[in-house]
Amino acid sequence: MKENIVTAQLQIAVLGGGDDSLSRYISTAVKALDKQNVQYQVTPMGTAIQAGNIDQIFDACKAAHEAVMDMGVNRVLTNITIDHRLKGCKGLDEKVQSVKSKL
Repeated sequence: MKENIVTAQLQIAVLGGGDDSLSRYISTAVKALDKQNVQYQVTPMGTAIQAGNIDQIFDACKAAHEAVMDMGVNRVLTNITIDHRLKGCKGLDEKVQSVKSKL
């Protein structure tokens, strides 16, 4: 049986920080993902995450969210979109290649 692949898009934004740049917060969130059992790709508008099950996705998103909160910020907005497909599962790279092949 083929391993289940769950993908997600994670977006984290700090509100009210007084600085337009989010890169220091995002880099902290990504460092937290490094400690999780997931693969990820940073994109200009969020981070794509891939894992073998839904719990790993939730744990990774929670770790990233808490890492930003631990920076002493007052308010964090976290958006998560999850793609959980049981048949015809594709990883992050396969999904990108599928689109590119049609261009």
